Amino acid sequence: MASNILIIVPRFAAYRSVYEFPLGLAYISSCLKCKDMDTDILNLNQGNVNVVELITNKLQTGKYKYVLTGGLSAHYKQIKTILDTVRSIDPNIKIIVGGGIITSTPELMYRYLLPDYIVLGEGELTIVELINELENGKKVNYINGIGYNLNNELIITKPRAPILELDSIPWPDFQGFEISTYLEAQSPNDILYSYVDDNSRLFPMISSRGCIYNCTFCFHPLGQKYRSRSVSNFVAEVKYISETYNVKGLAILDELLSADKVRLYEICNRLKELPYKLYWMCQLRVDSVDAEMLQIMKEAGCYLISYGFESASDRILKSMRKNITKDQIRNALKLTREAGIGIQGYFIFGDTMETKETAYETLAFWEEHKDYHITLGCIRPYPGSILWDKAITKYDLNTDSKQLDFLDKCINDPPNLSCLNDQEWSELRKDIQRVLLLNNHFGSLISSKKVAEKVYEIKVRCPHCNTDIIYNNFKQRILGIFKLTCRSCNQSFNMSPLAFGHVSDDYFRNIKVYNKLKEGTVSVIVTPCMNIGEFIAMKEIALQGVNIQGFMDIDDDKVGTLYSDSIIKKRDQDNVNKLAPDTYFLIPLTRFADKIFNHLISLGINIENICRLDEIIVGPTL
Repeated sequence: MASNILIIVPRFAAYRSVYEFPLGLAYISSCLKCKDMDTDILNLNQGNVNVVELITNKLQTGKYKYVLTGGLSAHYKQIKTILDTVRSIDPNIKIIVGGGIITSTPELMYRYLLPDYIVLGEGELTIVELINELENGKKVNYINGIGYNLNNELIITKPRAPILELDSIPWPDFQGFEISTYLEAQSPNDILYSYVDDNSRLFPMISSRGCIYNCTFCFHPLGQKYRSRSVSNFVAEVKYISETYNVKGLAILDELLSADKVRLYEICNRLKELPYKLYWMCQLRVDSVDAEMLQIMKEAGCYLISYGFESASDRILKSMRKNITKDQIRNALKLTREAGIGIQGYFIFGDTMETKETAYETLAFWEEHKDYHITLGCIRPYPGSILWDKAITKYDLNTDSKQLDFLDKCINDPPNLSCLNDQEWSELRKDIQRVLLLNNHFGSLISSKKVAEKVYEIKVRCPHCNTDIIYNNFKQRILGIFKLTCRSCNQSFNMSPLAFGHVSDDYFRNIKVYNKLKEGTVSVIVTPCMNIGEFIAMKEIALQGVNIQGFMDIDDDKVGTLYSDSIIKKRDQDNVNKLAPDTYFLIPLTRFADKIFNHLISLGINIENICRLDEIIVGPTL
């Protein structure tokens, strides 16, 4: 029996308290515990305590012999912090890292993170074998699907075959990962699909693994071979979590839930037979849906479908290897809405074959269907994808530092891989932001009542079906205009943040400052420096007449670079002290607005000299 294992869950999102349940690590934990291996969990997502402090407090007992962690490539810095902290406290602890971050680029991430062992692909069987052999003092070179250091060289063993019998894997470690705490913390506006209930209590599940498709922007950490759990095994887990933890809804995260329609229909029938109503969302491809299937899913409790549309240009869809068409996207939108199921969709710009013509074809399609509120963004060529490999070659990213710098750009500001030149790309980014800001498809506020600190009960009229819906336990996070979804017809619409009293108070303070800025008589510093195209869109819509004198940012990678004909300065005490006392600061639309606002206050900036654009843009016009 191995003992003294600590699984550390990285802090996934520093700007919000809500996070996606770490299903992969929960599976790893359950497999270890099923083999009587003493395993603890440290979840860095719960609470606002500094992660280094949390890890230090946990390891100071000297109890742990192994630390396990993992995540996706976007989490590489968070995982690096974990490893560095563990090493500084106890260099004798064996560190094992797995997940998509490793499977996609094992050599790069091994050299950057320097763990003792890495696990590639599905880790449930691998981790048990690895720790067993380490505990017994045996060699590990015969274990498939791992990497380790031998004479200062990374040795990667043979790939592990996909797990074919998914029923053989124990269910995730619910108790160890504090599922009750996770569920109780949820509110209806935490994530796009939690609107359905005032106390949503949604839990993520998978009923199958693998995706047989090979879209150029995708990487499949669990492989491309499709495998499924038995319907009985899946439904048994559903019953257990529902009855034990009062789970009300499911986020079924299969990549190919509808690959086998007979199986999907059986799942629907079994869910309908439960003695209680469960609502659930899932992910589907547009080429798999038809009216009959959607009706069966609706009757079984499906309230929302997430689609990856990606583009409304057949030329780009072919380049992306999506194996779908624009007509299929239009058909899926129509049929899903007619079935009364909500739609969560995405268009991403910037494929390597993207031109002005194809990009604006997609943008025109979006405007034609703007009441669907399809998300607009840019392709992020993450490690392991075809686009990542193309970028490595195109930009000659032949060193670890160059690849990590490029990964940072993919995370923070997607690069231009398209056929558009830099000016055209910036103009496209501006036009994307512009249509989002000017989308005048709004619901109507009927009433608003504060029930606790920044918690509200609001009554809203849906612009789709004209139903009045009451939402309780609504914790608005002051991010400007927000999305809301009708609980009657499951369709989305915009809402003004002025629905909330504390936002209204901030609005009137901000509008006073904003009107002063619009006079053009005061000097204004903009911070932070977001994507220049998106900033120009905001400038054209909301900042005409504002006398912008400079830009500041706290990001060292941005400081000293050229931005809108100015050099970005560091947002710190020294540079703030050099400014005239009557200088004003403008915070553009950013999810980090709260953090930046508090930082400016800490630097001694008068609150009356700070304007937050997220508290100014409150409707279709200013």
